[in-house]
Amino acid sequence: MLGPRQVGKTTLMGQLQPDQPLFDLERQSDFSRISYDPEFFLYSEKSPIKIDEAQLLPTLFPALRVAIDKNRKQNGQYLISGSSSPELLSKITETLAGRVALFEVCGFSLAESYSKPVSEFYQAIIQNRPDDLLALKPRYTFEELSAHCLSGGYPEAVTSSDLRFKTLWFENYLETYVKRDVRTLFPGISSETFQRFVRMLATASGQQINFSTFARSLEVSQPTAKNYFRIAEGTFLWRYLESYHSSSMKRALKTPKGYLRDTGLLCHMLGISNISNLRAHPHFGYVWEIFVIEQIVKEFQNQLIKVTPSYYRTQDQAEVDLLLEGPFGLVPIEIKAGMKTELRHLRSLQSFVEQNACPFGLVVNNSLNPSYLSRNIIQIPAGCL
Repeated sequence: MLGPRQVGKTTLMGQLQPDQPLFDLERQSDFSRISYDPEFFLYSEKSPIKIDEAQLLPTLFPALRVAIDKNRKQNGQYLISGSSSPELLSKITETLAGRVALFEVCGFSLAESYSKPVSEFYQAIIQNRPDDLLALKPRYTFEELSAHCLSGGYPEAVTSSDLRFKTLWFENYLETYVKRDVRTLFPGISSETFQRFVRMLATASGQQINFSTFARSLEVSQPTAKNYFRIAEGTFLWRYLESYHSSSMKRALKTPKGYLRDTGLLCHMLGISNISNLRAHPHFGYVWEIFVIEQIVKEFQNQLIKVTPSYYRTQDQAEVDLLLEGPFGLVPIEIKAGMKTELRHLRSLQSFVEQNACPFGLVVNNSLNPSYLSRNIIQIPAGCL
């Protein structure tokens, strides 16, 4: 199980295997015992067992390979969690290829935060049944959506109604992430420079990334700036949206864009503390777009449906906010914060649907009910997610 700090991985491990022993590599006694001889530890402990914060001991993975191969047909011998780094993920996929299943534990989704069943929106997409989308009813008000956007998905922030506690929690989370986690995983990194980098990510969220600008602002080389982005992505703080392009779309720009994945953390860093601030903030459009994209991607991941999010923009500034590729094909999605979206504002989406022979395109906005805006463009209220 991979995912950011404080997202609930340890709690979930306890719920999945309540009677099995848990070894926490942040606990010095457990780390000393396992690191001294990982192969002997796995030999002496009867599986199944749970190992938490595995990124702290890369030598564990070759030993796991040996232990797993002794009883290859038995699944579920080891349940392992990690607040990943790019190096850790590489070691897992290389060392344990064919022996491990990876599951990303995201922050709370809308359904989890409000204790509701998963919307039928996702099954309608998975099964390519656009007409089923018209039967959906909004499950959340705009106020509920905005409240979840402000809280984000970290359990402690979601479950607290105390604004002062949330503010302190987010600030301490950032301090711990930079000064403990990143410094531990990457000892040579400058904590002060990386902390400035993380702060810059808030205003860059939702926009195309210019590595040269970051490098100049941080007074580092461009390769160093790119490495900072790689670290932020590998530790689940940042999500890249690669630019979608194909041989038939020669005018498509190839510059990636990205965003801080947790909108609660993003709002905190932008100084947004309540719903009124959120709606009036100059970055509201970006924040809302990020919020909707993360809810969609997160819910597909929770259902074990692999999807690849990207975006589309041409040299002529034609743009589609989200392209979702999965076993269901390619679904282009435009995201709007208003209640009404006129078809003349959706020319890029309509053109993309036609050029790529997509079965349909979606507009996610704050309308009251789903409806067709054209023959192949469907309007979906964000409350239906």
